[in-house]
Amino acid sequence: MYTRIATAADVDIIVNFYQQLQEATRRLYAPHPMDRESLQQQVADPAHLMLLTFVEEELAGYQVFLKGAFPWERDRYKKYGIILNQETPSYETVIGNTYPGLRLGASMLEQALPLLKAAGITQLILWGGVQCANIRAVNFYLKNGFRIIGYFDWEGANYDMISTID
Repeated sequence: MYTRIATAADVDIIVNFYQQLQEATRRLYAPHPMDRESLQQQVADPAHLMLLTFVEEELAGYQVFLKGAFPWERDRYKKYGIILNQETPSYETVIGNTYPGLRLGASMLEQALPLLKAAGITQLILWGGVQCANIRAVNFYLKNGFRIIGYFDWEGANYDMISTID
């Protein structure tokens, strides 16, 4: 397994990966846009850091870190008494259908931490929170240093979670 930074040449690989996800899996990652145009913009935008993780040369998952939270996320966190700094990235991870249960997500996050530390990033929030009903994801984030700091409703119940990077 290895992780590397995505480039413009990877967009079709990512689009194909996303299209092969089961519909139920894709719904878990809504509202994150994963169409070709959005991915091209993300890969080209210096505010985004997209990391791809491969297992035996097959894309197994990816992570996106968006520098600076969206205004509506900053507002929610402010209501919890947490002021997000300009550098606090929103984080999302997507793992392919064939890899759950292999601790791939934990390994991916572990491989990303040195890059985040080197960039001076000290905390992460979840991009759009995590659906409360997605117990597997909630438990993953809790096991990997995130803590639940609030709740909001958007197309169902969601938790806001934050992690401090040591």
